[in-house]
Amino acid sequence: MTLLEPYLPPNPESDEGNVVTSEGGYAEGGALYALGLIHGSYAGSSADKRDETYQFLLKHLRNSHANEPISHGSALGVGLTALGTNKLEVLSELKELIYTDSAVSGEAAGIAIGLVLVGSGAGNVRHNLDSPDADEINEIISEVKTYAKETQHEKIIRGIVMGIALINYGQEENADYVIDEMRGDRDPLMRYGAQYTLALAYCGTGSNKAIRILLHTAVSDVSDDVRMAAVIGLAFVLYKTPSRVPELVKLLLESFNAHVRYASCMAVGIAMAGTGDAESVALLEPMLSDMADFVRQGALIGTSLIYMQQGDMCNDKKSKSFREKLASLVGDKHQTNLTKMGAILATGIIDAGGRNCSFDLGSKNGYTKMTSAVGAALWLQHWYWFPMMHMFSLAITPSFTIGLNKDLKYPKGFEIQCNSKPSAFSYPKRLEEKKEEKKKRVETVTLSTTAKNKARLARKKAKEEDDGDDKMEDVKNEEKEGSAEEKMEVEGEADKEEMEEKETKLKKKREPEPLFYGLPNPCRITKAQAEFCTFDLDQRYRPIRTEEKPQGVIILTDSSPEEEEDLGTVKPPSIESEDEAGPPEPFEWTPPEEDNSSTSRAQEETTDSEN
Repeated sequence: MTLLEPYLPPNPESDEGNVVTSEGGYAEGGALYALGLIHGSYAGSSADKRDETYQFLLKHLRNSHANEPISHGSALGVGLTALGTNKLEVLSELKELIYTDSAVSGEAAGIAIGLVLVGSGAGNVRHNLDSPDADEINEIISEVKTYAKETQHEKIIRGIVMGIALINYGQEENADYVIDEMRGDRDPLMRYGAQYTLALAYCGTGSNKAIRILLHTAVSDVSDDVRMAAVIGLAFVLYKTPSRVPELVKLLLESFNAHVRYASCMAVGIAMAGTGDAESVALLEPMLSDMADFVRQGALIGTSLIYMQQGDMCNDKKSKSFREKLASLVGDKHQTNLTKMGAILATGIIDAGGRNCSFDLGSKNGYTKMTSAVGAALWLQHWYWFPMMHMFSLAITPSFTIGLNKDLKYPKGFEIQCNSKPSAFSYPKRLEEKKEEKKKRVETVTLSTTAKNKARLARKKAKEEDDGDDKMEDVKNEEKEGSAEEKMEVEGEADKEEMEEKETKLKKKREPEPLFYGLPNPCRITKAQAEFCTFDLDQRYRPIRTEEKPQGVIILTDSSPEEEEDLGTVKPPSIESEDEAGPPEPFEWTPPEEDNSSTSRAQEETTDSEN
């Protein structure tokens, strides 16, 4: 909050006389939104700090109805800080903000309601609300749904339907009634929300029913936005089997509808993010030169998602050429605004988090990450509202690997073996500014002044002496010899320089790359790199679970605890001790002994069967 303090609006309670006006407020609203993004991740702040930020944002939400940008930022911020908390007080405030019938504020309030109730199934016959306020919360949801059918503001309707989609995250069959009701509505915005509700309700399940509905909608609905949402929804349902997505959308990439082509590019990018898959890149390559500028934008974003955390050697160095293409598009004055915007976004995505973050909807253990799915769904709304671009930060995950001992310190001597060449998964080279090479003037032999002087002297001598003709011939011969000698000297110097350059190039010849190398502790291990990494069980520190992939936090055992250790200390997170239970006391576990009665009974049964 200290960093954003110069931009935050004054506290409505502490500063008397500060009345929120309808003018300005863009910097203040953006600062409130940024506070929500910072504290939206539970790993990034302590419970006390998050609660303090929530109360701060809630005060501004109550007192900022007159200013659209501030109320918009405070609504999204309070929704992110209260993510999945099901708090009634904030839901009541957000409902009142929707009833102001302000398009910008109403859209943010609708999304914020979904963030507060994400995955709860509120409003359905069966829900996950255990609080005593469950009836009041269900009543608020029914009122908001009714308001969505009555208002004329498209932004408010879109915000409410996206909120409903978030509420039904992971509900599967429990959300079928809501999905069917929204799919049958005449309003295309309600049908648009139905596609995202279906995608989030069945996220990662691979449900054939959901895929069938999405594909049918993608080719039959009369609204371009609905068809686009249906195609993108395929990536959410099938993210655990990503190779199926390019197969399904292969024909849709050739559709006459530009919105379907754009959505197909985004679906392939989301499903195959961070894989560097050559076939997926080949599918999107023709879209980079599509007639529609927003299709080119989608192809650039989709390709950048695929090339996340990939080195320059990926896909026969095509990733390097793609980076160069992005740099040229950003500076090209002849490109349309949407194409340049896609190139700028792609440049940020491909290097997200300093190339240390991956876009993945699931964890390494196969579970769907709620924050990643929510962040991806809201990030895709930047098609309609640019501030939603920042939701991308919720969808990315750091690709770190660290081995810890029993005291949660990392041994510096622990290594992970990577069975590939170092260049295969290395960081791309940093961009260097091209230095303007000064053109070197070629040295040429010019004897203009000397030739004239010699000729003048020769003429004088010729006049003085009668044998002038013979003297002139001698002078000319001397000039030719002199020029030839100087030319030979210049050519000799050039040959020497070329030989020296060849010698330096031969010296700089790279040594053959090793076929394996060790990764220090801690380090970055990407999803693709983890397939080539193994544990060296002959070293001092060994993982407790040797069969799992070397990603994330690895607990180690010390085979020689009597020796001195070289340890590094991890900076403790901001979560305080009272926020979670303390570690259990040390104990020894022994396997239970077999019950004698059960064994004797089993022996009797075997003897009876033999008889």
